[in-house]
Amino acid sequence: MSAPFDIPAPCGRVRATVDGTVVRARGIRYARAERFAHPVDEPAVDVIDATRPGPASPQHRVDPNADISFDQIGGLSTSEDCLRLSVTMPIDTPLTGDGPRLPVLVWIHGGAYVTGAGDAEIYDPHTLVDEQHIIVVSVTYRLGVLGYLGQGRPEHSNLGLLDQISALRWVQRNIAAFGGDPDNVTLAGQSAGADACAHLMIAEATDGLFSRVIMASAPLGLSGGTDSMNWAMAKVAARIPDGATVSEILAAQDEVHKAALVGGLHAGMCFGVHYGDCPLPSRSEAAAAWAREAPKYDVLMTRTEREIAFFAGFVPAFHRLHDRRLTSPMLESLISGITSAVYTRAAKEFYDRHRMAGGQGARLLIVSRGDGSFFDAAHSGDLPLLFPGPVWDSSFLNYGVAAEVAGPELRRIWGRFATSGSLPRIAVPGLIDILG
Repeated sequence: MSAPFDIPAPCGRVRATVDGTVVRARGIRYARAERFAHPVDEPAVDVIDATRPGPASPQHRVDPNADISFDQIGGLSTSEDCLRLSVTMPIDTPLTGDGPRLPVLVWIHGGAYVTGAGDAEIYDPHTLVDEQHIIVVSVTYRLGVLGYLGQGRPEHSNLGLLDQISALRWVQRNIAAFGGDPDNVTLAGQSAGADACAHLMIAEATDGLFSRVIMASAPLGLSGGTDSMNWAMAKVAARIPDGATVSEILAAQDEVHKAALVGGLHAGMCFGVHYGDCPLPSRSEAAAAWAREAPKYDVLMTRTEREIAFFAGFVPAFHRLHDRRLTSPMLESLISGITSAVYTRAAKEFYDRHRMAGGQGARLLIVSRGDGSFFDAAHSGDLPLLFPGPVWDSSFLNYGVAAEVAGPELRRIWGRFATSGSLPRIAVPGLIDILG
């Protein structure tokens, strides 16, 4: 990277760096929050050192229940003081003058609301920014007990969602200084990040913060969990002492997750949003709220053909079936059925309601390559295409040479949608089907 230089912005003079064909301003604080408290937007300061990535929310680096290693944050540090965002923009972005400003894509990372970070290497937007000539803002927010449950009290719910709203406000106040258009903001997320995007559409105080939404592999079939699961989780969380250390918080989070198993499939994303607690409407009011908001937003929804195959390494029963080749038809049937329950049916219901209520949208299916890989078209299989880099070389999600064709096509679809709201109407052979 080159020597730092300053970008004057309402938040302060932001010290950024050039990295090849992009400019990065990383680890910018957008808010502060006490433990289990609502975020408070960060006031302007004199100088912001944005030359290093921000920390991730405290988390287990590798799922303790997983049979495969999938570290979502790499070498990032972790801290409760994690409300940071990073801006990546093309190197030739005009920062002054009255010329046209670039489209902005705000990225909400996934990870079942318990893992991940905006600055994780697996979400490096360098190629997406360079090719599509857009600005990407990557957001880090509170996770797990710290972000979505606390000690089980209603006022401790949805803190991560409130963090994301605070980050969107920062974008509105500051992105013009980075050459971005605050009136052309697309909210995008994958997995739990896509679930967050859907709920930000109906959250309080989000009007005017974004106008387009990309939801990749939104597990809407798990959204909100069940009353019995939430009660069981809150009962365990209530035992967390006020002065608990971060290690004690993560240990308590494991116990909360065990209690959540009463929720069945919902336990797969038990640290999710809570309806009826700030800033969300009640569960009974949510569908009407989405219908009411639909005309305000263009929506692009994508999913992969074999979503649940990703979790075969995490669920011992799946892994045993995969190891016994005679049972592979049984495994594929299981993958298809659970994919439908978690990703397909609820997403189609969401999409149909959105269109019937006057919203524009499209649904895409990322199809199997048919190359025999067990993780072909699995959950997260689109991430190496959207955010390519050496971090994927040894990953079980590596697309190999197929990424050289599939990646640019998928990034082009995202770039066009973020730029103009253009929705894909033509399938990409061997990569994408258009769904009705």
